[in-house]
Amino acid sequence: MSRLRLSTPTPRIYVWRIMLPIGFAANVWGNELYSESRHWAGLALFFGGLALAVRGAKSWRGISNGWQTPKRIRLWASLKWDSGWKKYWESAKLTVWAIIVLGLLLYGWKVLGGILNQPDGITVHFPHTLSMMLAWGLLPFVAQWAEPNDPPRAVLLKLLGSKIWRAVITRTVANCAGFYFAGLSVYTLTFTSRPTFLVPVVVTLGVAAIATGHKTWTRLRKLSTQLYGNVQELKRDLAAIPGNTGNIEDRLNSARRSWDLVSLDLWTNVDTGYGLLGTPFLPGDIVAELALAMEESIVALEHDKNAAKDVLIFLDAIQEACFARIDSVA
Repeated sequence: MSRLRLSTPTPRIYVWRIMLPIGFAANVWGNELYSESRHWAGLALFFGGLALAVRGAKSWRGISNGWQTPKRIRLWASLKWDSGWKKYWESAKLTVWAIIVLGLLLYGWKVLGGILNQPDGITVHFPHTLSMMLAWGLLPFVAQWAEPNDPPRAVLLKLLGSKIWRAVITRTVANCAGFYFAGLSVYTLTFTSRPTFLVPVVVTLGVAAIATGHKTWTRLRKLSTQLYGNVQELKRDLAAIPGNTGNIEDRLNSARRSWDLVSLDLWTNVDTGYGLLGTPFLPGDIVAELALAMEESIVALEHDKNAAKDVLIFLDAIQEACFARIDSVA
């Protein structure tokens, strides 16, 4: 694989990077103006700032790829910390993730209760819109931060199933926060002028939230079922290579085609179809390493029937992670 070159940032990129803090500040300012009964100015700044912040955030991606100091600090910390401290740190991050998810669920119920008790308190409830918007956008990144950093392969395989569960739970809660954000926005816009409009909107958003959550979990079950079957087919093709029946090139190419299907599944996000926002079944670098090991095993199996021993351990772990979510009718 060729090494990617880091391009030199252009002045235009710096301008867009500045838009992130400016957009966030405008968003907060619009929130304050709306609370002061300057509704239209507040709404314009709120949504305009949101658009600027989202666009500006894209220009910050990959900014730390060329930084050497964080890499050196991370290497130093990995050498100084023993495995026990690393384990405690990883457990602490997962605990923080769980607290944030549970806290967000409780916060949502609290906001709903406040609206039911004081339905006309628009200025009181509007600040919750910003909180739900941030939860919608940032919760998946918190979940990615909470995952163990570069765990040993044996640990990665052992924790693969729980990692997938966390990714889908995070996506479900984040989507609910997004619908909550939309509902609160409509509530603040229409309650004083068209309160009867709220009922169909709330029902529509509620149904959409349920449907989106169902689709996310269905996606996970479909992917798990498909991947389990493709891995099983790959294992059969690998087992057939050392045999004496048929053309050897046909048997090798059959195994390669089966691996192509498995690799596509491993690259696929388990929680969403949007590539930049989702969590793949396995990290890309792990899939690349497995691809190299798979090709070496396929070639070596012609002369050594035990050449695929290591990759079979990996494939067994993948099937074990999929087994609990198999659903042939999903």
